[in-house]
Amino acid sequence: MIAGPTTPTPAFELGAKTDDPITMYLNDIYTIGANLAGLPGMSVPCGFVDGLPVGLQIVGPHFAEARLLNIAHRYQQATDWHTRAPEMKVGGTPKA
Repeated sequence: MIAGPTTPTPAFELGAKTDDPITMYLNDIYTIGANLAGLPGMSVPCGFVDGLPVGLQIVGPHFAEARLLNIAHRYQQATDWHTRAPEMKVGGTPKA
């Protein structure tokens, strides 16, 4: 298994990059490798940076989906990131 970040930067606020499709595309760049190689991969919540969520990507070898799910499950048992939610902001303004 390989563990690493899901994106090269933390999440951005809702609506912050709608006029910058290149930046939005580049935030998916770390997930493309597993798709091209046909490897199982998943992302689980692993924290916050400046109040915005960060994901942990786990990628496994071919046909190791059960092992991948087991690792993600064990990670979630050891942490509580999957139970937390960021404060919703739209353009820097908190949303109720």
